[in-house]
Amino acid sequence: MSRTPSPNLAERREQLLHRSAQLREQLAQRAQVFRPALRAADKIGVGAQWMRRNPVWGLLGAAALVGVAVTRPGAALRLTMRAWSGWQLLRRVRPVAAGLLRRFF
Repeated sequence: MSRTPSPNLAERREQLLHRSAQLREQLAQRAQVFRPALRAADKIGVGAQWMRRNPVWGLLGAAALVGVAVTRPGAALRLTMRAWSGWQLLRRVRPVAAGLLRRFF
């Protein structure tokens, strides 16, 4: 029995290695779609870690929100609407601002 691979086997091995590299590259390109979701999940994880390390601040914030909602529901609703509008504005302006910053800086 010969220990050296036959030329056909060596050629086939090279073809398979090349195909494997192509498939890995395709997978990496298609996985880019998930990058924003994974980045958001990372931010949520960081926030959860902070809350675990600083539970008092989370409880105080929640208590303050409940207190405002109970004592001044109209003010709480207006504040919520302003915060929501600000968030929507930020979501629309951020891509435009990022494009301008990339273009000029």
